[in-house]
Amino acid sequence: MKAKTILASVLCSSLMVASVQAVEVDFFAGAGIGYQMDKVDGGINHDTEDMSYQGRIGVLIEQQHRITGTFGYMEDKFADANTDYKQEQYSWLLSYDYLIPVHKDVNLFVGVSAGANDNKIAGRASTDFVYGGQAGVQYQWTEHLSSDLGYRYLAQDYSENGIDIDNSQQIYLTLDYKF
Repeated sequence: MKAKTILASVLCSSLMVASVQAVEVDFFAGAGIGYQMDKVDGGINHDTEDMSYQGRIGVLIEQQHRITGTFGYMEDKFADANTDYKQEQYSWLLSYDYLIPVHKDVNLFVGVSAGANDNKIAGRASTDFVYGGQAGVQYQWTEHLSSDLGYRYLAQDYSENGIDIDNSQQIYLTLDYKF
């Protein structure tokens, strides 16, 4: 009886290992540039907007599932009621995208993101949870190079010193290298 149990366990383990090894996994790293708009209310009633920059690393699973870690930065200097202000925002995001092939070199993607934004505006800083989604198109330039053109919306709850940041919206272009 023990021999049958051991044999069945070895067979099941072998099947599980074989199925895990059959999964196609590719790693990538890249950078991006974009334009970001933040909805600011309260003591400062001026929406901020400027260039945003990002670095990213991730994994592509079976050419349809993508998990990406992104670090982003945006800075805007503006004046409101004769006072000069500066907003800085650092973002750390983890995203999942589902890629939908539409041509041999083109994929549409849609996904969700969650993470943290560290905002500093009017001398007050706060790190807050953010969540949202993104959609766009990916173009495969070569076997190893691809680009995303996307739109991302992130809801956030920054509230310091009578200033609120409700959301961030980004339009971005990336260049990724797949290993």
